[in-house]
Amino acid sequence: MAVAFLNAHAVDCIRHTFNYFATNFQDHALIMPGETLPDSLYQEQNGMVYTIKYHWTGNHLDSMNLYQSCLARNVEKKSIYIPDWKIDSTKVGKVTKYDWKSLKEKWHFTVYRAKDSVYIDNDNEQHQIFYLKKDTIYEVNNWVPRNLKTYRDPDNKNKCIRKSDNNFIIDTYEYEMKGNTLIQKSIKFDHKKYFKAPGPCYGGNKYTTLYYRK
Repeated sequence: MAVAFLNAHAVDCIRHTFNYFATNFQDHALIMPGETLPDSLYQEQNGMVYTIKYHWTGNHLDSMNLYQSCLARNVEKKSIYIPDWKIDSTKVGKVTKYDWKSLKEKWHFTVYRAKDSVYIDNDNEQHQIFYLKKDTIYEVNNWVPRNLKTYRDPDNKNKCIRKSDNNFIIDTYEYEMKGNTLIQKSIKFDHKKYFKAPGPCYGGNKYTTLYYRK
C-alpha cells in the first residue's frame, strides 16, 4: 500500500470493531451495500504469510487474488477466487435483512443488521450475535458457546481488547487513518502455545493488517 508517507491519526476503535464483527463470519467477508469495502489484507503468523487483494466494481466483488507462503516448509501458493455470491436485502423499520447465497460453495447466510446490533444466521444452524452497549461489544455464539466482551484499551482509545469469560485476551484491534485509507491491525492470541511448542508457520500470535479504502 502506497500510504506510508501520509500522516496517520488515531481512530476510536469501538464502532469500527463492531462493523468488522458484523461484516465478517467464518473468514467470509460479508460485504453489505454501503459499508466500507476492504482493499487488501496482509497476515503473518510465525513465518506464514497470507495476503488478499480485493477487486471491486462499485459494491460488487469481482475477484480476490490470494497468496500464501511458508518458506520454512517450502510452500508457496497463488490463486484467484471469483465469488458467486448473491445478496438480497430488505429493510423493515430500523433493521436491514441481508440474504447471502453461494451456489458454488453451497452456503447461505442471513444477517439482520441494526445500528448497534447484528444477528448472523448460518443455514439455521450457527447463530452469532453482536450488540453494542455503553461502549462495550457483547458477543454470543451458539456454535462455540461463549460470551465475549470487547472494550477500549483504557490507555489507548484506538485499540480494542476482546476477552473471554475466563479473562483471556482473544484478540486486539487497533486502527488508524492514512489519507483515505482505514487501517486495522489485529493480533490473535493463540493460548495453545503455552501447552505445545509451535512448529514452523504454526502457533504463536497472528498479526493481521486489513486496509479499507473510503
